[in-house]
Amino acid sequence: MAESRNESGGTEPLVAGECASAGSGDPAEILLGVLREHLSVQEIGMDDRFYALGGDSLIALRVLNDAREQGVPLTLRDLMVHQSVRAILGSRPVAAAPAGGGAPAGSAAPFSLLDPEDRARIPEGVQDALPASALQTGMLYLCETSQDPLLYHSMDGWEVAARFDESSFRTALDALARRHPALRTAFDFGGLSVPAQLVWADARPALTVERAAGADEGDALLRAWCDQQLATPIDWRAPSLVRCHVVALPDSFHTVLAVHHAVLDGWSLSRLAVELMTLYAAAHDGTDAELPALSPDVQHDFLAAERSAADSPAAAAHWLRQADAPALLFDAAKHHKTPDAGGRVEFALDAPLVRALSGVARMLGAPLKAVALAAHVRALGTWTRRDHDIVTGLVFNTRPESAGSDLAAGLFLNTLPVRFATVDATWAGLIRAAADAESEGAAHQAYPQARIVERLGRPPFDVTFNFMHFHAYRELDRLTSVPTRGWWRRGKPSFPFHVNVEISGAEGQVRIGFDPAFVARASVEAYASTLRRALAALVANPVSPAAPSVPGNRGK
Repeated sequence: MAESRNESGGTEPLVAGECASAGSGDPAEILLGVLREHLSVQEIGMDDRFYALGGDSLIALRVLNDAREQGVPLTLRDLMVHQSVRAILGSRPVAAAPAGGGAPAGSAAPFSLLDPEDRARIPEGVQDALPASALQTGMLYLCETSQDPLLYHSMDGWEVAARFDESSFRTALDALARRHPALRTAFDFGGLSVPAQLVWADARPALTVERAAGADEGDALLRAWCDQQLATPIDWRAPSLVRCHVVALPDSFHTVLAVHHAVLDGWSLSRLAVELMTLYAAAHDGTDAELPALSPDVQHDFLAAERSAADSPAAAAHWLRQADAPALLFDAAKHHKTPDAGGRVEFALDAPLVRALSGVARMLGAPLKAVALAAHVRALGTWTRRDHDIVTGLVFNTRPESAGSDLAAGLFLNTLPVRFATVDATWAGLIRAAADAESEGAAHQAYPQARIVERLGRPPFDVTFNFMHFHAYRELDRLTSVPTRGWWRRGKPSFPFHVNVEISGAEGQVRIGFDPAFVARASVEAYASTLRRALAALVANPVSPAAPSVPGNRGK
């Protein structure tokens, strides 16, 4: 049983569920209670570490905002660096303030981030307008210059094992659009003094419904719709940049959300899918969906953080140090075309391997993302025959510390370089280096990648790594009237070689996208084999210095 210190300096057990309410005023009890709630672990001691308990960056946002609401001014860095309640409270004196006193004041007055002269040019029917982020601007520029309808066109699909109720579904989709401004957003890159995102008051995602008599016909209709949509560019100038399609069978139905990545990231897409099903079940069953309220501050706070980071000499210096190494695969500066990463190599992560990887993360007190990143770095080093100065792009979660940030739908990520000057001989050391790389970069994670490109005169990396843990899907388990299954996702970024590790439920998948003009399929398959062996070696002995053997040459 977990323990806490008593007044005499000894220890006494912490009983499950025995935590103070917001009014207790004891920061330690408040933090322990908040951690129990959001980590679903009933026995947590003062020295238990956040990542060892299964925490991640999105759970951290929930923990810190709940703690602030109860009067403890926790920060994201507190959880990432100190992790345990004792270390957090020992790092600086913390006294509980009145409940709710730790939350920052809102800054989301409509149009407040635009210059006054721009506000006068806003079209009628627009509810809010904000500057487009650096990432949104870059994405849309690449879409226009490449004329590739697949680029940044994302789809999330699933099947519901229940009869389709079209009226309830339309009610749910309409409620989802009213709830999330991202579903009513389009872009204006010419009418204002800055590229802008416009939130329209009455825009709604288009919904189309087809009906099939059997499974084979349903699958054919679904494939045909997806192929047709992916062949058609999304007009980012007109709302909504989200479309929904349903193929209804007699006793089940397929659902697809097709979106432009400029308005939604992967976590947002998973949250929208969960909320759509929650709203649908409520409309169908005649109950209240009971979704938590959303804050209007999140997008505004993210843009403010991006502006601050862009003006920070410390942020610029940090990322230039990370990128200052020779390219791993090819001299991307010599390639002037937008990468067409249409190639795909995939392999599954079975439930025993996912459990073992999670066990290593908990044993070392590191994020599961750091474990996966360490395997990627070791595989890169083996594959490219390099044991130092390995630089990979890493996707950072850039959601601000605003209340309810984890619930907001939008584009809250950034891909930035992380450099491993040396590759630690042990898995434990490499995992710690991976965790430290993200922790150190988190202070500057809103810095626009385009600024690094401008300063270097070249891309800062030629390989990218993304880790996704869609634990939002767990919320669907309670929707017994609309059981879901068969989840899938499609998307195409602009990187020439990108590695995605996805964990969904008990299992996972590695998806490697690549442009054959930059790197040959045989070489990508060699990397995939190396990564699989690295993951197996990691869980077999996390302190082992053994590395997987080189399976072949990389590059073209």
